[in-house]
Amino acid sequence: MSDWQPTPEQAQQYATEGYFILRNVLPHDAAVEIRGVIKNILLAPEPDVRADVDPMDPMGDSPQARAARFRKLSNFAPKNPLIWYNVYAGERLAAIARYFLGDDLLLKFNSCFVKPARTGSATPWHQDNGLWRDGETEPFNFWMALDPATRANGCLQFIPGSQQTEIVPHVLYLDSIHGELPRERVRAMVGQHGLHHIELAPGDAVFWHSSLWHYSPPNTSDQGRIGIAGVYTTPAIVERGKPYWPNLLWTMRAGQRCSQFPPDAYPMNRTLEKPPAYLKAD
Repeated sequence: MSDWQPTPEQAQQYATEGYFILRNVLPHDAAVEIRGVIKNILLAPEPDVRADVDPMDPMGDSPQARAARFRKLSNFAPKNPLIWYNVYAGERLAAIARYFLGDDLLLKFNSCFVKPARTGSATPWHQDNGLWRDGETEPFNFWMALDPATRANGCLQFIPGSQQTEIVPHVLYLDSIHGELPRERVRAMVGQHGLHHIELAPGDAVFWHSSLWHYSPPNTSDQGRIGIAGVYTTPAIVERGKPYWPNLLWTMRAGQRCSQFPPDAYPMNRTLEKPPAYLKAD
């Protein structure tokens, strides 16, 4: 497996702004194929759902209604070999994560995010570290576009440099879909640092520090978008924190990519009598 290193510009941007973008991480044709797999899942008929001609009816069984119901498909990677082999355990992504985290990699989180045209909701401002509350501060995040992600259809927004703040306690407002950064502090941070809109073509990916403040607005356009996101960590990081993640999957062991399917799970819910050999000393 080939080594990967950021350019000096990418390394500087990650250090100062908390993120960087790579174009064509996945070939366009592969991104389109994976998008088709996800669309087939979203549009598949569901049992015991009454048919309705109104595409905005959340219980309708038209293709439009089924697609509009979904916001994300969590833990989808272990269910699909095409996505596992090409994305999460793909050679390019594994090499990038290896540069930041080392030779032993676990996939901590995986999800397909969906923003249907005209109905895709906002994801509130948050820090991933602020939502996980598991003591980890070092995981490595990515989001990959399978459709064009634009300002019009609700692309990600970052506050550059916000990863340098502390992990801020998140607030559950009455209208929150999950905990979010205090809204008055977000307004102050945006006023001070501005916003970066992360526009991506299919196959492009953005990588960010897990303390970076980020958000995506509603999709009010006629163009839906689908993206794949993931978070990598390591056994050493996991064992230092609160080991309650149930779906940790090996993506690299001792520098060797784990591309077999189904992926191997990392055993949790046990006490380590002594660190296994793959845990490196701090």
